[in-house]
Amino acid sequence: MRKILAISFASLVLAGCDLNVANPNVIDASKFNPNTDGFTLSMSAQTYSYRAFQAIALSGGWISDELWTGAIRPETNHLNSRNFVGTDDINADIFALLSLAVANNVNAVRVLAAATGSASDSNYARVSMNAGYAFLLMAETMCVSDVQDGPQLTDAQLLDSAITHFTKAIAVGNAASNPPIVQESQVGLARAYLQLGSWANATSTAGSVPTSFVAYEINSANPATADSLGNVMIVQQNSEQLVVPQMYRDLNDPRVPTDSSGCTITNGLPCVLQAKFSTYGDPIRLASGLEAQFIAAEAQLHGSGSTGPALTVIASERAAGNEGAYTGGTDTLSVLTELLNQRAREFWMEAKKLGDIRRNPSVSLASILTDPVGAPYLGPTGGTFGKTFCAPIPPEEINANPNLH
Repeated sequence: MRKILAISFASLVLAGCDLNVANPNVIDASKFNPNTDGFTLSMSAQTYSYRAFQAIALSGGWISDELWTGAIRPETNHLNSRNFVGTDDINADIFALLSLAVANNVNAVRVLAAATGSASDSNYARVSMNAGYAFLLMAETMCVSDVQDGPQLTDAQLLDSAITHFTKAIAVGNAASNPPIVQESQVGLARAYLQLGSWANATSTAGSVPTSFVAYEINSANPATADSLGNVMIVQQNSEQLVVPQMYRDLNDPRVPTDSSGCTITNGLPCVLQAKFSTYGDPIRLASGLEAQFIAAEAQLHGSGSTGPALTVIASERAAGNEGAYTGGTDTLSVLTELLNQRAREFWMEAKKLGDIRRNPSVSLASILTDPVGAPYLGPTGGTFGKTFCAPIPPEEINANPNLH
């Protein structure tokens, strides 16, 4: 992991405000000025955040049973069946990208905080926001983690870091008159509070986000950069390594579009592909006012047992999915289960479901479109689905970080 960090953008090794830049053709360390070069720095760090987000949308989607892999590699199938053996590609597919997102944005935060006028600098707000999302995704995905060769950190500690960075992003974004950064940060902050179990803070923060707000992770439409900057779902699908799980393809829900024509996967899985994304350049929704409504509704269910806000969201979402009116139970657990079922449909392949599952262990997995523990795994390795809904720290990191020994 140290080697990976050492070659990341800007190799941000700090001595005061100096930068040791691995590639001076990107930013010349001797001439770097946080006031004039802040945009380049913040946007480059954001690229690592987007790549980490995509990694969790894909690999986290395998763990959460939003996707099935068409690959024959046992390591990938171990991730998909939630049976972690050896490395299971956790370092390359999940942990390294999350670590790079954290490191690049946290180090950029330190640099841009020293710039003149940083308290109202959109670049400073941007890297603070993206650091918040990197910590949030790490907390939702990893069982435990570490940051830049530090000690082992719990999910709660990672979420506390996310909250700190989102709070800073909101303050600076407001001072910079940058509503998109403020609103995207508010969604992230509400999500972090929800995952932490801070129900009142989650409710109030989510309530400040306009219902019309939406932010996307941006991808490159250029096939030459598809493997690193393109929509990861299309990259995987075009290499015949992505199919739609049984529970999703049976929904007949416009929020979960599928396509069973023209595919050539031959490893025994039903040939049904996702149709939510169609090109390398298709963006993936990262945050929205709709997500904020879901967050507030769930927080109130957990916090006070109030079902009204959740039932309102459920009614709207069922209409969007061409479903009939909700006729299930009105007790808190029944309403929570239906709310999470609608979340699974609405935010399919958007890197949210793994956190939902971990946050709500009392909810039936099958009810939220997830194969239960012990159900047959239909991938080429066979076996059954395991019970672990988080990724362990990979052996590569344990071996490289003396603080984990």
